[in-house]
Amino acid sequence: MSEETNVQKPSLFGMVFNPTEQFEKIKERPLIWGAMGIVTLLTVIGTWFMSLGIEIPEIEELPGFEVVTQITMIMTGLFTPIIVVLISSFIYWIVIKIAKSETTFKQLFSMNTYIMLISAFSMLVNGILTYLLGGDGESLFTSLGSMIYAEGAIAGLFNSLEIFTIWGVILSAIGLHKVGRLSKGLAWTISIAFYVISILFSMIGAGLSMMVGV
Repeated sequence: MSEETNVQKPSLFGMVFNPTEQFEKIKERPLIWGAMGIVTLLTVIGTWFMSLGIEIPEIEELPGFEVVTQITMIMTGLFTPIIVVLISSFIYWIVIKIAKSETTFKQLFSMNTYIMLISAFSMLVNGILTYLLGGDGESLFTSLGSMIYAEGAIAGLFNSLEIFTIWGVILSAIGLHKVGRLSKGLAWTISIAFYVISILFSMIGAGLSMMVGV
């Protein structure tokens, strides 16, 4: 029996209550596909609920609108997790190499797959709330944007200040320290920097959409 199989498996839902312990296990036994399957399933369910609750009066009367919306949302939920994990792992891997850490791409991919559970929870919660309460699918119920009305870039900022996203930023910092073997200061700096960059992109996108009247 190999040394890796003697190490206890990381628990996907253990990321909620004891993420530090799971990151230590991921470092020794970086599993991927079982966790990815669960994360993808939760994301698909969330996007399906959201597709049922989205209300766009201007176009929802069009023939086949509901079916197209549901198929599009479900396909988005099916492929988004693995694409996001792949891109984020590649970026972290470059940073890790620059920092001269010995962490492997597989370890980072596993780490980000487990962290992706938080995004899946966000989609599931917001999908169910959208189904029950209705919405446009742009402002998440768990973001500041659902509580404070704003337009343009400020709306993009408020929508980025979302509970599950911030939770994911915290887990990324812990993961980069534990799995990526970076110092706490550098791990937090990288995690927060990527979050700030994502906020800026969101603000720019929202601002441009307002300018063109979308």
